[in-house]
Amino acid sequence: MDYKLVVIATVAMVILLAVELVKGDVDDYSDPIQCYYCFGPAVNSSCADPVFPKEDKGKTLVPIECQSGICLKWTRYYNNELYMHRTCSHRLKAFKIMMIDGVCRSERTGNGYLCMCGRHLCNSADIKHHKNTNILLSLITTVLITFLMRVNL
Repeated sequence: MDYKLVVIATVAMVILLAVELVKGDVDDYSDPIQCYYCFGPAVNSSCADPVFPKEDKGKTLVPIECQSGICLKWTRYYNNELYMHRTCSHRLKAFKIMMIDGVCRSERTGNGYLCMCGRHLCNSADIKHHKNTNILLSLITTVLITFLMRVNL
């Protein structure tokens, strides 16, 4: 086994993943963005997951223009009941968290779960922790390492 090749492939994978992660953080989120807005119980309401914007036709899930920031999907307790709040960060006065596209996190107090996204109308879907591009890059790198090891370059 040629360990130099494995090291080179590993370094290449780390560089590709780092570039992809940094690319997501470069935006300053100062441009206007459209987000969905709704507020309602997180279970059995038209604001709860899953939502279907095409079927809703703006009845509950209303597209709003945000002057800046990112779209949010915030599941949190309000008056001892779990609620879903879809909006943009610009509309929340006390929003003081680093804005990162495609990141979800639990509140420090355990009161809720917040997902952020930086594309138009992106807060309709169930945003997960992973990015498909990172998974794809990892898969391609693994295939490349396996291929190169078999060729014995």
